[in-house]
Amino acid sequence: MDFSVGDILSIDSEGYRVVGKIHYTDVYNKSVWDEYRVFKLDDNSEAWLSVDDTYREYSISRMVRHVNRSGYHEVDRGRQRVAYAYGAVDVESGDTASFAEYEDSTEEKIISEETWDDGTEYSEGYYLDEDEIAFIRHDDKYRAPSGSGGGEINKKNALIAVLATIVFMVIPFLGGLLENIHFTSTIAKYLKKDPGYTYVTSITGNEKQKADVYKAASGSTIDSTSKDIIRAIEGETEYVQQDTEEDDGAVGILTKKEYCLIYTSEEGDVLVQVSNRKYAYTSDNDLYRGNARSRRYYRRFYYSTGYSHDSSSYSGYSSPYSSYSDGSISYSGDNTYNSYSGSVRQESINARNSSGGGLSSGK
Repeated sequence: MDFSVGDILSIDSEGYRVVGKIHYTDVYNKSVWDEYRVFKLDDNSEAWLSVDDTYREYSISRMVRHVNRSGYHEVDRGRQRVAYAYGAVDVESGDTASFAEYEDSTEEKIISEETWDDGTEYSEGYYLDEDEIAFIRHDDKYRAPSGSGGGEINKKNALIAVLATIVFMVIPFLGGLLENIHFTSTIAKYLKKDPGYTYVTSITGNEKQKADVYKAASGSTIDSTSKDIIRAIEGETEYVQQDTEEDDGAVGILTKKEYCLIYTSEEGDVLVQVSNRKYAYTSDNDLYRGNARSRRYYRRFYYSTGYSHDSSSYSGYSSPYSSYSDGSISYSGDNTYNSYSGSVRQESINARNSSGGGLSSGK
């Protein structure tokens, strides 16, 4: 989603006006997201709307002088760079800041810290579902005061703003068009929301990254669980393969952003451990309650399929895999699960095309 200065939005059922926008990139992993400075219509209070369409994560926060992180745990840390900014914001292209983000135990409330050259800023807020953010209209008469970022939107961004406004003006006349806009779930979000999986624990690794562990429903097998997850992400895998050196071996799934292993625990339960790739790259923690075979496959699969690429993406971080010597796996694109993933992905594409919408958004 993309908004312009002067847009009126509904955020968590409250009216807000957009007065500025900052487009960020992460210096290390090159991810991107937008921060919108917004003012509430009824009391003119300031807030910041964060929109991350890559991870489908959205939140609203308010600046505070101090924060109390008791009961919160760190979920992300990095360094952000301003790609461009316009409207009433006090940054300009090229500015950088280190940041850290924290969640409470419910994984609903958040705390953010940003350290700029002139000091540290704190904010508190909470996550939003995508459908809690909606464009209402554009206020043609509103003109935001310029911040130090140069204020006025450049020609490219102006064109984007005009096109976005036109699209949202047309949508009400196109009936069910919005229903055809498609977003692929991440593995972590699917496991968190689907009642067929029970949260077990989280493991904190290096760089304060974490992996989450879920137990599949009673009666589940590695095969049924693997295929369920592949269907949930609509076949959007980069690598997927089973350890065939033992009966009912573990299945590794690597997507553009996540690493997941489906395996049998010491107690015989089917477990799923999922993390972002940064956790996999920087951490050498053991697989949670896995046997010796699945623990070895967990490392070998990532080393063989993800490490080389991630060593470029996370070049600013050290990795235990730099001295890894336990061998690699032989990956074949003809394996059963990769073929299944390809068929699911094609079915999803066909279904979207046949719906007549013609609009889609993936990762």
